Amino acid sequence: MKKILLILLFVHNIIFSELIIEITESSENLIRVAVVQKQQATKIGDLVVGVIEQDLKRTGEFEVLTKDQMLSIPTKESEVIQRDWLLLEVDAIIFLDIDESRNNLDIKFLIYDVGYKDISDDGKVLGLPDSLRQTSHFVSDEIYKYFYGIDGVSATKLMYVTKNENIHRLIISDSDGFNEQVILKSNQSIISPTWSSDAKDIAYVSFENNRAQVFLHNLATGKRESILATGSTVSSPAWSPDKSKIAFSSTMDGNSEIYLMDLRSKKINRLTDNKAIDTEPAWSPDGKKILFTSDRSGSPQIYEINPINLVKRRITTVGNYNARPSYVNKQKIIFVHRGTESFQIAALDLRTREFEILTSTKNDESPCIAPNGNVIIYSTKEGELSYLAGVNISSGVRFKLPAIYSELKEPAWSPFLR
Repeated sequence: MKKILLILLFVHNIIFSELIIEITESSENLIRVAVVQKQQATKIGDLVVGVIEQDLKRTGEFEVLTKDQMLSIPTKESEVIQRDWLLLEVDAIIFLDIDESRNNLDIKFLIYDVGYKDISDDGKVLGLPDSLRQTSHFVSDEIYKYFYGIDGVSATKLMYVTKNENIHRLIISDSDGFNEQVILKSNQSIISPTWSSDAKDIAYVSFENNRAQVFLHNLATGKRESILATGSTVSSPAWSPDKSKIAFSSTMDGNSEIYLMDLRSKKINRLTDNKAIDTEPAWSPDGKKILFTSDRSGSPQIYEINPINLVKRRITTVGNYNARPSYVNKQKIIFVHRGTESFQIAALDLRTREFEILTSTKNDESPCIAPNGNVIIYSTKEGELSYLAGVNISSGVRFKLPAIYSELKEPAWSPFLR
């Protein structure tokens, strides 16, 4: 099956990467592969191979052979000696054909099934010379999708807040921690960063000037706009899927409620009206519902509201603390759950009511879902140190993303960039 992808890139500044990704629990059934270049190996080709190998290993679902583990290194399919690769229990060989001519960096990939001695998939990614890592990430995602039937997320972005010696930074990086871009640096708190559905803009709350302000920030131009600045508490801005509205929570009327702002007219409508605390809105994928957290039942629980007719319903009933919800898809949500003592990330199927604890750490908060709906990143703590951790829902792979120099919190995963 032939596939050609055209890459859309962020404009960014490269600084030293703070994230280190550590797999803490791998899949029980690793797919064993080798990644080699077709024809003669080149320096650029070696770099591409290295990025793809790391992408696959980072999923916790692949075992990638090193060159010294291979009994032979074929440069095309006809050179594959099947018995050698079966002896090594290799499932597939990934052949890369890298074209550096015409001021481009185009990568053709071919997946060779060792058992069947046949090509099982191939494709091509079109890139640019200065986008080697991003081009390679797109190839990795296509390889991942072939084996698991789920879109890979190597080519996506992460946004998070770091804190070091009371300096707060809002940062965007590749999903592997490379190519960090500092969006905002402040000696005041930065909270609730969130992506627009097309990944061109972000929103966040900054406490600069000693008051909470909601900013919209365009990533291509760097232009930002304060759309809400009050003396009241404001938090959790959330873009509607069509980018026409922002939902947020605020105490502007004296109590924490959920509000909706039309971004064209700047008109604000109040969605909830209750003596309880209502906060943390999150849109459904179709834009027809909004989840939020409320203690109107006596303890924090998750509710859903229709922003048109304001009809509400309670979603969670298990446990005495459920908060910070977001949709995985139309029928599943994730949120922070406290059972007896620990705060962990849980999932709830809205149709079957199946409830599942997803994490094994004890102080978890701020869960966000990858755009493929299968990987969750969240903030957690060891002692007083905050760091990011993650779990793959389908495979159970678990990983950590500690920072080298600072605390990490408030993660937000970008939509797909293609």
